[in-house]
Amino acid sequence: MRYLEAIAICTLIILVPITASVAGQAEFVDQVRKFDEFGDIKCEDEMARLDNVAIQLQNEPTAKGVLVFFGGKTFRGKLPLRGEAAARAARLKPYLVNRRGIPSNRVMVFDGGYADEWRVEIWVVPMSFWFPAPKPEIPADGVKFRTGKVSARSFRCEI
Repeated sequence: MRYLEAIAICTLIILVPITASVAGQAEFVDQVRKFDEFGDIKCEDEMARLDNVAIQLQNEPTAKGVLVFFGGKTFRGKLPLRGEAAARAARLKPYLVNRRGIPSNRVMVFDGGYADEWRVEIWVVPMSFWFPAPKPEIPADGVKFRTGKVSARSFRCEI
């Protein structure tokens, strides 16, 4: 009988922390929210949207901003260049960190894959929450690219 009691106790020791961890993540899910989303907008409008994110993160010191960008099947009416979406998204975090003073560890940028149009989703989540991997809307093999090289300089926006 003691053998069965020992197994039951060991099972509880293993399962209770796992259950608590899952329950803790479930609590965070209620706090995860999409804050904003934008597509191909002018630099000034993009910076204004990022200013709003910075203000929100300053008001919520225990939260982080997660920016998920999606490359489009087309960009401004043309086929995209390989790496164009990432080059454009590369300015987002530096703006929040260098211009708005948000600590680097509170801003995460993920490549979400491809969608019909280039866009950015901005999520506000608790610091200890691990954001799930984004799911592309269009498989990478469903996107055609034009030839040429991406110039990050083209996407700086005076940042």
